[in-house]
Amino acid sequence: MQTNLDRIGILAGSGDIPIYFARKASQQGIKLVSIGFSDEIRDGLAEFSEQSYSIGVGQAGKIMKTLQQNHVKDLLILGKVDKSIVYKLQKFDLKALKFLKNIMTHEDKVLLLGVIHEFEKEGFSILNQKDFLSDIFPQKGVLTRRVPTQQELEDIEFGFPIARKLADMEIGQTLIVKNKMVVAVEALEGTDRAIQRGCDLSQGKCVVIKVSRTNQDYRYDSPGIGSQTIDRLVQGGAAVLALEAERVMVVEREKVCDLANDAKISVVCI
Repeated sequence: MQTNLDRIGILAGSGDIPIYFARKASQQGIKLVSIGFSDEIRDGLAEFSEQSYSIGVGQAGKIMKTLQQNHVKDLLILGKVDKSIVYKLQKFDLKALKFLKNIMTHEDKVLLLGVIHEFEKEGFSILNQKDFLSDIFPQKGVLTRRVPTQQELEDIEFGFPIARKLADMEIGQTLIVKNKMVVAVEALEGTDRAIQRGCDLSQGKCVVIKVSRTNQDYRYDSPGIGSQTIDRLVQGGAAVLALEAERVMVVEREKVCDLANDAKISVVCI
């Protein structure tokens, strides 16, 4: 991580990425003002932050005001925000309600680009995640001791173009394949539940593929996996995790590889 910024705001959803970044930034003396979308997220970031807040994702006006009060101009959006949140009963402030009313669709890309536009109108600069987290985007190659079998390589070759097309259609970025058949596709339920469903349907020994969109905007969305993903693969008896090289993050790579090696799962970047 290299930056000449000495103060950064974080808008943090769930997952390992916000804490990973916050720990690294803190070690480099970068002052952080973090806003977690839940109390649990806030608490996890608190020890690495100068100030840490818990504000619901629907409280856009309060989030902006809090950042401005803390003299934050540069902002990173990290972690996962369940897109089903727009369908649930939630307290939205007037700024958030106005924004939601004016958009034509609730697709991830449209929502998040709209959020970025609203923040930029208020004078914030939204930073690119890859500029700060490039060390966790692995290059091509097998990351684990076990390499995919010929059949598994054929499943990867079969599944990758399908996964990319589905990602570009804003459906999901994870695909589960077995014997050159699509077993499950990530949609509203998210990666972990898609993996669980795919493993159940395939009765294990399947190939899980994770890709990015062709025009992935790394200001707001970096697809990634971590130890929790490997736990899901282990529980479901999956055989291979195939990732798009240099475009999908692997958080805590050493831990991920240790868990995969113990379970004889192959993790490969294509």
